[in-house]
This record gives sequence, structure tokens and C-alpha cells, in this order.
Amino acid sequence: MKISSVEAVPLLASFKTMFRFGTSDRSASPNVVVIIRTDEGPTGYGEACPVPAFTSETQNSVVELLEERVAPVLVGRDPRHRLPLLHDLAHSLTSAPFTLAAVDTALLDLVGRALDVPVHTLLGGGFRERIEVHGSVGWDESAGMMVETALKQADTYRWLKLYAGRGDVDADLDRLQAVRDAVGPDVGLFVDINAMWTPSDLIRALSRIEAIGLSMLEQPLPRTAAAYQYELVGDLRVDVAADEAVRTVADAAEVVRERLATVVNLGHSKLGGPTAALHAAQIAAAGGTGVMVGSVIEMGVATAMGLHLAAALPTLSYPSYLMGPLKYRQQITEQQVEVIDGHIAVPEGPGLGFTVDERELRRLDARRHC
Repeated sequence: MKISSVEAVPLLASFKTMFRFGTSDRSASPNVVVIIRTDEGPTGYGEACPVPAFTSETQNSVVELLEERVAPVLVGRDPRHRLPLLHDLAHSLTSAPFTLAAVDTALLDLVGRALDVPVHTLLGGGFRERIEVHGSVGWDESAGMMVETALKQADTYRWLKLYAGRGDVDADLDRLQAVRDAVGPDVGLFVDINAMWTPSDLIRALSRIEAIGLSMLEQPLPRTAAAYQYELVGDLRVDVAADEAVRTVADAAEVVRERLATVVNLGHSKLGGPTAALHAAQIAAAGGTGVMVGSVIEMGVATAMGLHLAAALPTLSYPSYLMGPLKYRQQITEQQVEVIDGHIAVPEGPGLGFTVDERELRRLDARRHC
């Protein structure tokens, strides 16, 4: 079996409502679907979702890289030799993790379909048949709007992820307290600061964080303030997750070695694919650091990959961020993620287990709307 073609499809995709976090206001998403075809029929799909906060990649650059850098390396080669292919691509895709993640996913999907096994089997086997996920309450200046969103989601999820760091620290903590008061003590809460607090902000916030009952802080400080985060982790008053600080496997190794977090957030898109994410997870486990599976709010293809990755990890410290498709107006897969009792079932069909809706994919091709 040989790879016969690599196709990139840029998508016109938008969110149902504005999603605000960190310094970003996202109403649309520059996703790209890659399709890898073979001479024997099996086809694999991957998805890139470049986010400016993590990468310099854009929708146009992802398409160009797939057509001009990836295709020449892959066409004519056996997709079952995935690791050698990724090794060769790493030399021509430097600083392009979202593009590489899409290719890695597509190769796994293709080989899984060819062998009639789900992707998590290719990753070593599944530890669970369903993945607990958390809700996501975007930042808003109005505490009432955050409370309203949280209450809507509290019926679906046992855990909610909140955001802070964008406003004044005391005002942000007031918003978090308002959400806690509204949802009650039985809903787990943690907060993503997106590396926007200063050490003095963190010192001011810590006592209130405990009073609010937040279980974990995700990337409270930038990497330049790592020494202060080390002190926080050593104090063990609240879990600390590394996210923006972990963009490569080497970053994960540094976080674990220097004890800069108690949890590593594994987003396969920002890490350069599920293969890299699995390596980072193994390093974390070896160093006694927990892991969780994150995302950048992708559509159905990348989300399916995240579900398989989460299934293949022995332990997960927190629920996963894998409900991205529910935020989109458009869908590109025939099967849709469904949250039942706070969990999403791991797809059991061959490959990713999701069937891409080719008709909808072509309708959403951004080039048709230029």
C-alpha cells in the first residue's frame, strides 16, 4: 500500500457564540482538513486548528505546507511506516505543530481503517471506553453572563473550566466566586489563567482560590516566572497544570524534571500530534506527574483523535477538554459527540471511528467563498 495523494481543505467554520479566553476573542476558527489517500483505497483524515496564541501557523500556511512540504515526503511511501514518515517530516515542518498533528492523525486514521482497528489500539490499547469531559465557561466582564453559562452547563458536566487573567485579579476572583455560589459545592471547578497573572497576582489570589474551592490552576504564570510557580507546586495547596509551557516533548520533560507543575496538559494539536503527546505522557508518568488531555476547541476529526489519546492513557488527573464540536455552527463528521453523564464514548469503529461528511466538507471549503 502506497500513499497516492495528500489534499488540504481549508474550512469556513464559526462558533455558535463568541468564545473569550486569554487575549483571544474567537468567533471563527481557521481549521484545515488533510486527506491522505492510498493506491489501495484506504483513506485517512486529519485536522489542523492553528491558534495564534500557540503558533505562527495560519490557515493559508497550513495548506501551503501540506501541499508543498508534506505531499513530496509522503506520496509513494507506505503509510504503515508512520514513525519513519513523521521523522522525515520533522525536518521540513519545523515550528509547525498543528500541521504535523493533522498529518499524524490522518496516518493513524488511515492505518486503522486499513487494519480494521480503532486508533487507540494502534496507540497500545484502550484503558477506558468513555472519557469524562468538562464544560467550558468563557471569560466575560459580566459575572452574570458567566453564571448563566455555568448553570446551563452544570446539568451536563460534573466539572467546569473557567477563565481568568484577562481582567483585574480581584474582579476575576469575584466572577469565579459568583459561579461557585451559583453551581454549588458539588460541581468541580478549575481555572485557566493562560499565563496572564504575575507572581504578585498569584500571591493575592491564592487564599481566595482555596476559599472558592478551585481544584486546579492551569498555567497561572508565564514560563519566565517559573521559579515562583515552583514554590507554588512545592506548597501543594492546589494542583497546577502546565499548558502554554508545554509545546514540545522537551518542554514536558523540563516541567517534570523541574517540578513546575503537578499536571501536564496534553493537547495533541499544540504538541505536534498524538505520537508526541503520548511520549510526553510517558515522561510525565515516569516523573510522577499527572496528565490531562486538552484541546484548542477543534472540530470532529481532531476531537475524535483526542478521545482515542485519552483512552490510551493509564490515568487521567482531570476530565478532558474534548467537547469542541459542540461549540461550532458547522459539523464535518456524520457522527456527533454526545455528552452523557459528563462522558463521551470513545469511537469503536476502524480508524478514528468517525465518518467525515464529504459533502459538508466540500460545502465548507473556504476557497468557495473567496
